[in-house]
Amino acid sequence: MNKQIGFIGLGNMGFGMAVNLLKSGYEVLAFDTDEQKLNILVKTGALKANAVKEIGNSVATVILCLPHPAISLEVIFKQNLFSTGSTAKTIIDTSTLTPETTQEIYQKLKKTQINFLCAPMLGGKNAAIKRTIHFLVEGDKEVFIAHKKLLMSMGNQVDFMGETPAATLTKLAYNICRYSNVATAVEVSKFLAAYTKDTKTIYNLLVKGSLDNFGQVWQEDIKSMILEGKPYIPSRIPEKDLTLILQIAQKQKLSGKLFKTIREIYRSLA
Repeated sequence: MNKQIGFIGLGNMGFGMAVNLLKSGYEVLAFDTDEQKLNILVKTGALKANAVKEIGNSVATVILCLPHPAISLEVIFKQNLFSTGSTAKTIIDTSTLTPETTQEIYQKLKKTQINFLCAPMLGGKNAAIKRTIHFLVEGDKEVFIAHKKLLMSMGNQVDFMGETPAATLTKLAYNICRYSNVATAVEVSKFLAAYTKDTKTIYNLLVKGSLDNFGQVWQEDIKSMILEGKPYIPSRIPEKDLTLILQIAQKQKLSGKLFKTIREIYRSLA
């Protein structure tokens, strides 16, 4: 693969990714509307593009890391990334898109014989800096194989999920699960604080058991629902415990909104 890479979007994730491309020996032609970030990257060895069109006319592979699906559409189709005489042959969009957006981009680019990989990421700003991003990739498998080394220069794990929108759906599902757990943990921390300041032992046990707890849900509780389409049949025992937790929270004058929501959702599954 050609070592010259176009990079558009130097936000929280993109800047660290572009730096790691430079460290891996790639020549990076970068563009961002934030001139300050762009100039800082240039000082670390990148080349500066003055417009999206310049990147499209200079390199074969372009990486996007943008904050919203609408911006990806704007950059790819309205800012002349592919104008007459363009050298770009492959786009890798690491943004989190919608299933509809990634399918639209893939289908439109396919008609113009331009390859498209959507590669949403697991991991935040620190992962981008430390090169520990986990990429989930969708698109044509042969294109993925040709660009896997490039992705690994910005992360430490790359999984090919299949055709669009497999990776996009995986990323969105992952975030729903992760951040619903974060919200629950915030409310649980207030619940614990109402009774004790010595939370270290409780915390350590929750940390130790959290992966098993979460894994059990997917490996046992809803496996047949996900893989075979069978309905989930809730137990009455968790409902009893959830009701007790809600009563305790109310007694302690805690909001308990999330606890109540969880109980009601669980009840609704019956």
